[in-house]
Amino acid sequence: MNRTFFARAMGLALLIATIGSLLASHQEPLPTHGLLPDPYFSPIQGKDSLKMPRVIMRNMLEDRGGNIWFATFGGPIRYDGQVFTNFAEEVGLPQRRIFSLLEDRAGVLWFGSITGGASRYDGKSVRNFTKSNGLPSNDVNWIFEDRDGNIWFGTEKGVSRFAGEKWTNFGTEDGLIHDSVYTITQDAGGKIWFGTQGGICFYDGEAFIDFGAQIGRTFTNIRATVVDRGGNVWFGGEQGAFRYDGKVVTAFTSKDGLVADFVGSMIVDRSGGLWMGHPGGHPAGGATHFDGKSFKTFTKAEGLNITDVYCMLEDSAGRIWFGSAGSGACRYDGKVFVDFSAVPSARK
Repeated sequence: MNRTFFARAMGLALLIATIGSLLASHQEPLPTHGLLPDPYFSPIQGKDSLKMPRVIMRNMLEDRGGNIWFATFGGPIRYDGQVFTNFAEEVGLPQRRIFSLLEDRAGVLWFGSITGGASRYDGKSVRNFTKSNGLPSNDVNWIFEDRDGNIWFGTEKGVSRFAGEKWTNFGTEDGLIHDSVYTITQDAGGKIWFGTQGGICFYDGEAFIDFGAQIGRTFTNIRATVVDRGGNVWFGGEQGAFRYDGKVVTAFTSKDGLVADFVGSMIVDRSGGLWMGHPGGHPAGGATHFDGKSFKTFTKAEGLNITDVYCMLEDSAGRIWFGSAGSGACRYDGKVFVDFSAVPSARK
């Protein structure tokens, strides 16, 4: 064989192999199956940052490896204790706003998006689920795993229960009180509670029960639900926070010690205390802690650098994280607040 031809052939083969390797190492975004682009998606510049990008956050979680995940309008962001990583770019997730996060019992990560359905990441590859796969809507506000291992999706068109490969959808025609579902939790007795735009209801395994109608009270725009260590069901929204002990509902508002009446998020910490996040503009923002007896408020006066708390998390070290609507993130260790914002917030 002509040596020049052989050399050229080898060079071409090497070039093709190199290009193939580069393509294999760069995962393109998942196909969107004809879905329109998300008009409110906020692209994040660069892959890694030492500070949290100033982007709207809607949820947080800590995975079993100790990474902190943020659901943002720029996609999911992972913090490994050193850097904040644009995870959507890393694995090729659709460019969508992420509202909800879940790590299921198998260690699989789920991301709920607006306009793009839900995505499942098993550590190797991403699989996307949309209306074409069985979801009632491509707007996924909340993801929850029940005690039986079923994954529930709260959407703008009702809720969906996913068991392996089987989807079961529920809407107002099935007894759900409103199709816009914002939060889901399960109580000690197994009832699954749904906070919706139209109030709160629960599913007992057979039927949906309108809780407000059951007790003779109207609830609207319920944005948060949790169960505390005593088994009490807490839920909150624009009317304040409510505690249900199985018999009596007790209401709490700013008159009782909350920073503001609007409660957009809730978590229960390891000591049993309840944290409530208040988005700014209702009329005040910040966070409230309830130890079972009294309320303690956290605003800029106490060192909290953000006034629009959209989500919260307690990490494995017992520190409380606060996520905002564009003011970054901060962490509280019980004494000091640490600001992780890309641009320090202006303090008054």
